[in-house]
Amino acid sequence: MSETAKTSRTARSSKLVSKVYNAAYKVGFSPWDLGPPMPELVALIEGPDRLAPGRALDLGCGTGGKSIYLAEHGWSVTGADIAPEALRRARKRAGDAGVDVEFVECDLVDIPAGALGGPYDFLLDFGCSHSLRDEAKARYAEGVAGVAAPGATLYLYAFTKGPLSVRPEEIDTAFAPHWDLVSAVPGSVRRTPDAGPMWYRMTRRAA
Repeated sequence: MSETAKTSRTARSSKLVSKVYNAAYKVGFSPWDLGPPMPELVALIEGPDRLAPGRALDLGCGTGGKSIYLAEHGWSVTGADIAPEALRRARKRAGDAGVDVEFVECDLVDIPAGALGGPYDFLLDFGCSHSLRDEAKARYAEGVAGVAAPGATLYLYAFTKGPLSVRPEEIDTAFAPHWDLVSAVPGSVRRTPDAGPMWYRMTRRAA
């Protein structure tokens, strides 16, 4: 497939994803966007070996719950999502919480130059990349690497089973050119059916 065809397909796919998620948020169906931060994220942000606060990018931020959590713990946060309805709700939630978060509408598979600023010290992906087609994951991994500071941490939560997944072998292929895998730890919160949740921690590879 030519690069032009790939770009066209990506654009069509992104528009469809935006419409689907926008519709879901409008009718109040967003089970992926509910609940407090999971224990693994809390440990990374608040635990004894916590990251030093800096600039954070919440990838696929939804209605902003995790962006707000990071801002409440000293981070300068940008939240990015493809769904305008999610961002509208996120801005209201941040205002109600009294925190300053920048929310940006952005296709994270094809990030326009300068759209997200950066560089960022910490990038959080809570179920964003596991919703991408397999061929889009490498584009995504490269794009987010482009807004990451050298040595930045990417903390990625994804299922490893089923149609929504980021399997370990995809970390070795799609992400490896730009990110070094530090750890892969099964998620402590399990549901039925078990989709094999995993927390991948990666470090931005030096250029």
